[in-house]
Amino acid sequence: MKIKSFWLAIVVAALPALPALAQQSTAPGLSTKVKNLFSAPKEDELIEPDLAFTLKVAAKSTNQLNVDVVPANGYYVYKERIRFSLKDGSGVRIGSVKFPPGEMKTDQIFGRTEVFRNAVPITIALDNAAKGKSVVLSASYQGCHEKLGVCYPPIDKTVSLVLP
Repeated sequence: MKIKSFWLAIVVAALPALPALAQQSTAPGLSTKVKNLFSAPKEDELIEPDLAFTLKVAAKSTNQLNVDVVPANGYYVYKERIRFSLKDGSGVRIGSVKFPPGEMKTDQIFGRTEVFRNAVPITIALDNAAKGKSVVLSASYQGCHEKLGVCYPPIDKTVSLVLP
């Protein structure tokens, strides 16, 4: 009887400490780190180039490609630094490239220049294109973080398309 009372007293004495032990079972700050993993970056933080500037390309028709260059929030892309070319086009050529109007900015590096702070819808007209023909579009663009003034090196991407 004394042994049972002894163990009962130890278990009862240990009960208040159990919640504290359970709380320490996860690493301190782990929930904050996990939350930050899935939250949007702060406006004064740099992000990876492929997140700062995304490229979307679609063949609208046999003779037209629609391209969107999308700077992330707090970033801008230079109009004069957006360039396109075709590789392995088998005679297909870029006829024209149409941009929407941008916003004028006085830049420390390029002086007075046109920039885009939002998605840039660009239309590329193709010459000598044929249905079912494969083309490889090469795109190059460059932009900066507005608040920090940090400019990324030019980003080069290639996209393979089959013309509808």
